[in-house]
Amino acid sequence: MKEVESFYRLLHPKMAFFLVSKWKEKTNLMALAWAMPVDDEANLLAISLYKENFSYELIKRAGEFVLCIPSKEQLPLLWKVGTTSGRKIDKVRQYSIELENGVKSRVPHLKNCLGFIECKVEQELDVSEHAIFLARVLYAAADEKYFDGVWKRKAKPLLHVGSKLFTTLGEFFTPYEKER
Repeated sequence: MKEVESFYRLLHPKMAFFLVSKWKEKTNLMALAWAMPVDDEANLLAISLYKENFSYELIKRAGEFVLCIPSKEQLPLLWKVGTTSGRKIDKVRQYSIELENGVKSRVPHLKNCLGFIECKVEQELDVSEHAIFLARVLYAAADEKYFDGVWKRKAKPLLHVGSKLFTTLGEFFTPYEKER
């Protein structure tokens, strides 16, 4: 085997998200793949952010954020919000992004996403140039056409492979010879 310098790429593909943050009148969206469940009983998840990101600043101030699950069709928008800075432009206005009010959060969510998770920051861990936000899930919802406890076969949530590469769900199978 050949040594891999970017070890984290071995952990991909990972679900891609729109990370929505809001402080006062400023709302921002960015692309994020570094999210993971931490404890399903306690409704905790974690995200990792580069501290220079504008979203980091907004989340630090507001203490809340929303993860929105994009469809394959939303990749162009995900790429745009992930490659521009909210410090320089108002992404919501610039890209005509439709948002809806949060259910239990002051942070809105993307109107036409496959699902969303509203979160309240419980703790911040300082990790070099990054921060890990440990957050409690306040509310989670998904489009029932595509999700029923697990993603349905027809759902096409985006998975980030690395760099500019994305994929979506492929073959479904079980460890049993016949699907149950």
